[in-house]
Amino acid sequence: MLKRVAAIYDIHGNYSALNAVLEEIQGCNVDSIVIGGDLAWGPQPALVMKRIMALEGDVHFIKGNADREVGERYGVKQGLDEWIAEINQWCADQLTESQLKFLNNLQKEVTLNIDGLGEVLFVHGSPRNDEEAIRKDTSEIEIKPMIDSVKQEIIVCGHTHIHFDRTVLDKRIINAGSVGLQSAARGACWALLGPDVDLRETEYNYQLAAEQIRQSGMPMASAFADHVLNPPTVGP
Repeated sequence: MLKRVAAIYDIHGNYSALNAVLEEIQGCNVDSIVIGGDLAWGPQPALVMKRIMALEGDVHFIKGNADREVGERYGVKQGLDEWIAEINQWCADQLTESQLKFLNNLQKEVTLNIDGLGEVLFVHGSPRNDEEAIRKDTSEIEIKPMIDSVKQEIIVCGHTHIHFDRTVLDKRIINAGSVGLQSAARGACWALLGPDVDLRETEYNYQLAAEQIRQSGMPMASAFADHVLNPPTVGP
C-alpha cells in the first residue's frame, strides 16, 4: 500500500510550472507520482517530455486526449479546428521519435492502493472516455453512465483544468486541476493523496514563464502566455 501519491495533470507543455510542482513534490515524501495526461500540447513540449521521461522512482503515466492528438498528428481530417490542428502538428514536430512513441504508448488508466483511501482509479477525462468532462457542476444524471462500471470508490480525473473534490452517487470524484493551463486558480494545480486528499496550488515565476512561452514559436503562443498571466475563471 502506498502512503502518499502525487497526481499531476494537464501539464500542457508549461515547463516552468512543471518544474515548480516537481520541486514541491520532492519535499512531500511521496511513494508514487501519477501523471494524468495532456503532457506536451503546449509551448515547450520537448522540454516537458525530456523532464518527465527522466523521472526516477514509481511514476505512472495516463494518456490524455491531447497526447493522442499530438502523438498521432491529428488534424482537420479528424474533425479538429484548424488552430488546434496547427498546434498539434507544431508540437509533434518538436518531439523526437522516442518521445512520440512514449506518448502513443501511454495507458488509459491506473489503479493504486493508497493508505487511508483504498483503491483509487486515475483517468484523464472520465472512466468511459478521455474527452468526457466531469466538472464540479456536472449533474448526477450525466455522470451516472460515465461511472457505472467503476468498482473503486474514489476516482481522480483531470481534463477540465479546475480543482474539485465532490461525492456523486457514492463515488468520491477528485479533479487534480491543471499544472500548466489552470483555470479558476493562480498557480500550478495538482493533488496529494494519502491518507486524505490535499488539493495543492504551487506558485512559480509567471512573468518569466510567459516570456519564455512568447519566444517558443508555438502558434498562438501569446494567447497561451496571457492565460498563464491571467487565468480564466472557467475551464476549457
